[in-house]
Amino acid sequence: MLTAISRTIDALNSGVASIVKWLVLLLAFINCYEVAMRYIFNQPTIWAFDMSYMLGGSFFALGMGYTLLTKTHVRVDVLYVRWSKKTRALVDIVLSLLVFFPAFGILLYKLVPWVIRSWERSERASGSFWLPPIYPFKTIILIAVALLILQVISELCKDVQTLRTKKVELAE
Repeated sequence: MLTAISRTIDALNSGVASIVKWLVLLLAFINCYEVAMRYIFNQPTIWAFDMSYMLGGSFFALGMGYTLLTKTHVRVDVLYVRWSKKTRALVDIVLSLLVFFPAFGILLYKLVPWVIRSWERSERASGSFWLPPIYPFKTIILIAVALLILQVISELCKDVQTLRTKKVELAE
């Protein structure tokens, strides 16, 4: 059952990443368009900056779960890499339960009403000339945090399986 849960979550984050990667292309196109409009035609856009931070933020936020899946988050590995797989799994479980889940549980608890209020108010980005709707971006932040939490659950399942195996392995 742990394997099924883990595979499902991994597939979800991989699927999201395969879609979200296209945001970079869209972001590049918008920035090129803005540069051309500003410097060639002397008619800068009022929307390019807002779209850039929303698309860029979405790309990075929605990639958090996939980054954890592929083990490409920044981490200080001075001790960790020297430990056996079982020791690493145990440390990851303890830190997930004592640090990650309480912190991100509170974050999720605060994010949900923040996003709901934003939708109810049809909130707009007040620091912008064209006042784009900001509630879709806030929703993406909530989804990204949920995907990261799911990926930590997947990693927790994998770590529990590592502890349950009888084979003892040395550090790689």
